[in-house]
Amino acid sequence: MTNVTAEQTTTEQPITDQTTTEEAISEDTQTNRRLIIVTGDKGGVGKSTFARALLQTYIDTNQEFAAFDADTSNPQIKRFYGDDCEVLPFDIFTRGKADAFLDTLRTLMSPPLKKEQEVPTQPKSLFLLELPSQSIQYFRLFEKEMGFFKILKNDLKSQATMVAVINRTKDSVNQLLQMHDFCNGQVDYVVVKNLFFGESEAFERYDNSASIKKVRDEEGVKLPEIYMPDLIAHAYDYLDENNYSYAQGIAQNEKLSVRGRVNRWMENFKESITPVKDLLGLKDVTLS
Repeated sequence: MTNVTAEQTTTEQPITDQTTTEEAISEDTQTNRRLIIVTGDKGGVGKSTFARALLQTYIDTNQEFAAFDADTSNPQIKRFYGDDCEVLPFDIFTRGKADAFLDTLRTLMSPPLKKEQEVPTQPKSLFLLELPSQSIQYFRLFEKEMGFFKILKNDLKSQATMVAVINRTKDSVNQLLQMHDFCNGQVDYVVVKNLFFGESEAFERYDNSASIKKVRDEEGVKLPEIYMPDLIAHAYDYLDENNYSYAQGIAQNEKLSVRGRVNRWMENFKESITPVKDLLGLKDVTLS
């Protein structure tokens, strides 16, 4: 299992303390840098469920990644995965606090060689940020004041993917449109329909939205859609009560029913994200 703080153990050419590892990073690594932002501004749509499953997929496939949790009141990524990888804070609600995120990203992408450090720290190219409910307007202000996406692309040579987890309500559609209004063509999108809220045909408010059709058909914005499988309540609750990651739910011996449910759910989840795996930082990864 790869830890976000894992360090590279070999190097062909030593790097002096006057440089960063940027010189040692391949061009392919730089062009494949990607920030995945999981959002769904209405509480309870399933964004934390999706973010945790995506994080588990990164761990299962040995990705070098960093995770950020912007939920200060209920940091689920930290609660479920704090022992498996380093989860860093991201304060989106206090004006100015989120600015440090850019500097942190740069340090993780191009770690400076610390004093007396002979082996450079492994650079990261994949980043997962979960935004909490009611935070999209704060992120919008952050983008407006900082030009975040422009810096991400031009200075950090990274692409961004906004993952919008939606339910059956009109609010989910409106929040996606608001997000597109300020992200515009600066990001890639993935729309996640959470099957907890019904079968695939149950998202008629999104499917029949004239505004969504305009964005997709007239503006030419790609809005690839995937479905997140529904994890049965007793298994989900068991993980929640014990603060278990999905991997721990599969490994535990107390509840075989939970083991079976979670194991198959993760298999289905990985299958569901396969059509958009490039946009989720898993371009050359086999998920089946």
